[in-house]
Amino acid sequence: MSNYVWVFPGIAGTDYTIVSGGANTNNTVTLRYLTTGSKTVTINYTDTNSCIATSATSSTATTVNAGPTAPIVGTITHPTCIIATGSVQLSGLPTTGTWTLTRTPGAVQTTGSGTTTSITGLAANTTYTYTVSSGACPSVSSVNVVINPIPQLATWNAGWTNGPPTINQPVLFEGDYTSTTDVNACSCTIGLTAKVVISIGNTLKITNGLTVANTASLTFENNSSLVQTNDDPTINSGIITYKRKTSLRLTDYGYWSTPVNPKKLVDVSPLTLSDKYMGFNGTGWVITNSNTEMTIGKGYIIRAPQTFSNVDRADFTAEFKGTPNNGALNGETVEADKFYLIGNPYASALNANSFLDDNPFMNGTLYFWTHNTPIGGSNGLKYLADDYAAFNLTGGVNTKAPTGDDAPGNNDSEPSGYIAAGQSFFASAASPGTVSFKNYMREGGANNGQFFKPARPSKEKSTRNRIWINIINKEGIFKQTLLGYVNGATNSYENRYDGESFDGNPALDFYSINNDRNLVIQGRALPFTDTDIVPLGYRSAAAGDYTISIGKIEGDLINQNIFIEDKTTGKIHNLKTAKYTFSTAKGTFADRFVLRYTDKTLGTGDFENTENNVFVTAKNKVIKVISAKETIKEVTIYDVSGKLLYNKKKIGETELQIANLQSANQVLLIKVILDNNHTTTKKVIFQ
Repeated sequence: MSNYVWVFPGIAGTDYTIVSGGANTNNTVTLRYLTTGSKTVTINYTDTNSCIATSATSSTATTVNAGPTAPIVGTITHPTCIIATGSVQLSGLPTTGTWTLTRTPGAVQTTGSGTTTSITGLAANTTYTYTVSSGACPSVSSVNVVINPIPQLATWNAGWTNGPPTINQPVLFEGDYTSTTDVNACSCTIGLTAKVVISIGNTLKITNGLTVANTASLTFENNSSLVQTNDDPTINSGIITYKRKTSLRLTDYGYWSTPVNPKKLVDVSPLTLSDKYMGFNGTGWVITNSNTEMTIGKGYIIRAPQTFSNVDRADFTAEFKGTPNNGALNGETVEADKFYLIGNPYASALNANSFLDDNPFMNGTLYFWTHNTPIGGSNGLKYLADDYAAFNLTGGVNTKAPTGDDAPGNNDSEPSGYIAAGQSFFASAASPGTVSFKNYMREGGANNGQFFKPARPSKEKSTRNRIWINIINKEGIFKQTLLGYVNGATNSYENRYDGESFDGNPALDFYSINNDRNLVIQGRALPFTDTDIVPLGYRSAAAGDYTISIGKIEGDLINQNIFIEDKTTGKIHNLKTAKYTFSTAKGTFADRFVLRYTDKTLGTGDFENTENNVFVTAKNKVIKVISAKETIKEVTIYDVSGKLLYNKKKIGETELQIANLQSANQVLLIKVILDNNHTTTKKVIFQ
């Protein structure tokens, strides 16, 4: 009989595995080597026949080179309500030559080249493995690729079957339904005669398309949202109703945009006079035919219904009926250095920062009309300037809420960074381009509650040291400006962090000044230093008393003294301890105030000592200015209302005498600037 004794190199399971043969009755063996190097297999053979034994020994040497490693399993995409099969991304494939992938089960082979590939068409509810070969030897198997089952359909009909749905499930409404929370689904169908209502503040979030049967209805209440992921603009069908509520007086204009298509202007407010529907063409308002279909992404203004009071506000609900807009959309084509009224095209909030990132040719400040104050004059477009709220990457500025009116919808907060459904806003272009919108900009939930008429969600948590400064007079005319020391800003003008004042009427304007620009929002560089000073300017149409105060503080500025320097009166006042009230004439004043963080005047001279070495006298209607140390650079004289009476520059002497000043007997303010740039202001009684 024959007996075979095999000797294999190394340890079984570590250095090799036996594929077939190798027993003492086998004269062949097939091995799979698990390690590389020189391998020798020895076989000892014994044959016993008629009591005569013969034996032989044979050795075979083999060099084993490294084979391909197992494919690396990457992203697995599971079946959805739209695609019934899965896919997998494989990497770590041979870097050269052609490889062959073999799939188990099924022994399906795929040939290709390159280190990565995508395998599609994988059956649901199945587990796969892959080997790869590049020549004779295949790799070991990959880890398991598990493809999930197809998501079950969630159905509502007086109760849930397989629901409530997750974001991976399709949902079908066959009965009436009113949401009490958000609804998430892969796709959504409103069928039969179902009446579905998405309640205030709730969101219907769908990965793919929405279908509403002709016999069914889907209504979104005020501040609710429809958010979709798939950017295909054709995936929605059927009609929805989206409601947007605001409060108006007769001569108030709402700033509108349509979240559905088609939609006529007249359908937004059927009882508005026919000549009170307007668009903006980049340079001015244009009366627009009320039967015009609203252009997606374009803003319009529409006056309140003619039945409304011009004294008391009343709630107004606009109903937008049509197929909801979705996906990648284009708005207007814009020109440089012009303002445009742009509209949110979705039935959800629009993230302002995402919108600006996707439209880099736009300047970075957005302006929202709040119609908080009554109109001025007989023309309904003559609103006060304080009603434009503004927002950019530095933050947002506030507008004053109506006195004694705390009704919902009033705009007593700065813009949140989210543009509500149905809302339009002003923005200007730095260069030509076409405005674009995409689904990734869409936000739901509380972010859709601020309609400007503007609530409140905050944006990023980055380092922000910010201060809002208010100015107001006794009649309630109000303006706010914002200074922010924020990541990304510098002390030069940048249109994403600095916003120019959008002053539509000269009633009152208040701004910081940088690079000869009047800025309602100014971003400043980090880190913050208390040596920074920022000029402030204002414009008033009425003389009288005005008050400057801190509206709000954030970040390191909470623990920082904040001073207002009045160069007319010579006062440096701490706004952290009290408001500052001053008198002014009407006009524009660009150099009266400076915001600062110390109460010491900075410069090259010894100003504290110099302060007591400037003398001003007035006698027999002759004013004499004497500087004991420094030569005088400039002298300016004001009355107590701030009216300019006298100015002389480039004096270059230590003494100045002023005769024949045309002024009544009164208190005068004498502002003296020395050649070392020290400034002081003295009061005298002129008589």
